[in-house]
Amino acid sequence: MITFDINGANVEFGEKQENYNAIRKSFKEYALEISDCFFEDCLDSMRSLKQVSENGLSKGEKYINEALKKGVETIVSYNVVTVDINIFREVYCEKYLDYKRLFNNLNKAYLVPNKNKKNNHINLYDIKSTIEKLRDYIYDDCFNIHFAVIDALIENGVTRVGSYVDDESIKKSNALFNNYKDGFINKPYDCNVVKQIILLNPYREDVYEFFVKEDGDFNKEIERLTDFLGYDIKPCKEKLMDLYISEIIKNPVVDIEFEKEKIEKYAKYIGYDEVNIYTARIDAIYTFQNA
Repeated sequence: MITFDINGANVEFGEKQENYNAIRKSFKEYALEISDCFFEDCLDSMRSLKQVSENGLSKGEKYINEALKKGVETIVSYNVVTVDINIFREVYCEKYLDYKRLFNNLNKAYLVPNKNKKNNHINLYDIKSTIEKLRDYIYDDCFNIHFAVIDALIENGVTRVGSYVDDESIKKSNALFNNYKDGFINKPYDCNVVKQIILLNPYREDVYEFFVKEDGDFNKEIERLTDFLGYDIKPCKEKLMDLYISEIIKNPVVDIEFEKEKIEKYAKYIGYDEVNIYTARIDAIYTFQNA
């Protein structure tokens, strides 16, 4: 069991949830890595929409097949040895794989009508933006394979892994979060509501961004939780620091030490460590104003 103190709300994940999260996080990272490899591969090997049209499907399926192998490897690691890559693809993955359909739709609607145009009509930007779409399709399929992994494990009697978040839990979490951010939750109950928002659906990133902005992350537990879940909350904190600085510099800096102290306090409030970058910025602004 792992526990997080989210501004007074004790959020606990048991062994089943931890094991599910480990699988999900692994496929999230793998999907990002392999979709980026696909993107670079296509940029290196495709110089026209004609080449994308003719080779994009087979190339994409090659990368998805690697993700399927990772899925089988994960299943076997839980001592389920009766599922090979063929069974995995046909029985468990079919409903989660959408690359072929999406590629064919794009091919029919855009690639085929444009693939024989002269280079001056289809520039490199068009090719790159098309490959970016395919990269997103690859990412989604490779990530969604983890759902098929969970289905296979549960169907084959593995009890150490919890299931993924269902639609009903997502709806309940969304409703609770909407009521929380709209101020409809009375203070005595807000910790319990925060706990339920997270436990019902831990994988909504903007929830944590809202908590950091509105309630802070003084103990950095939100950052620890998002890291556990496979998210990076630091860019959100950097954006908040940028906004805070922009408010300060709207007016001339009179007392630089006072402003730097305010920045340090705010950074501590949201759990941001690189405060020196922002105090140095105030120093530079003050020096410029008094030059």
